[in-house]
Amino acid sequence: MKYEGGVNETFIRASQTFLKEFLIKIEEAVGKLSDEQIWHRSNDASNSIGNLLLHLEGNVRQHIISGVGQVPDTRNRPSEFAEKEGRSKENLLAALSRCVDEACAALDIIAREALLTTRVIQDKEVRLLDDIYHVVEHFSYHTGQIIWAAKAVTGKGFDWYKYLDPKA
Repeated sequence: MKYEGGVNETFIRASQTFLKEFLIKIEEAVGKLSDEQIWHRSNDASNSIGNLLLHLEGNVRQHIISGVGQVPDTRNRPSEFAEKEGRSKENLLAALSRCVDEACAALDIIAREALLTTRVIQDKEVRLLDDIYHVVEHFSYHTGQIIWAAKAVTGKGFDWYKYLDPKA
């Protein structure tokens, strides 16, 4: 990644790039599964891929679109985990993709010096830079879970890093 500008600009551009790259991997992983497979739960303590997609959308929307972009927060976090079926993978992925686009747009317009200011998000006072960093980390964490679950269901991996394998 090469970005022009100072540290703040680099942080914003890297955050946008990571969210978009994680989304591409999620789309590929979920694309290999059926709607039934994305709603499967291994047990009552586990979430389905569908729940994780809803959760990622809710988290990004609450923290970046609402928290950074200062639009009203309408998140209902418990509903993200309560849903058990219904929405298609295409519907869920389209909603998450729109959410990532909206979040990147919110990051585009934030004044770079505002990154060190605080706002109340999820009833906590947070510094925006820290919160954006957490959202990207959180997105990464659940991306890994979704990829792991897709591999477990299909028994197949991905070729993202094939170029690093000297045997390939």
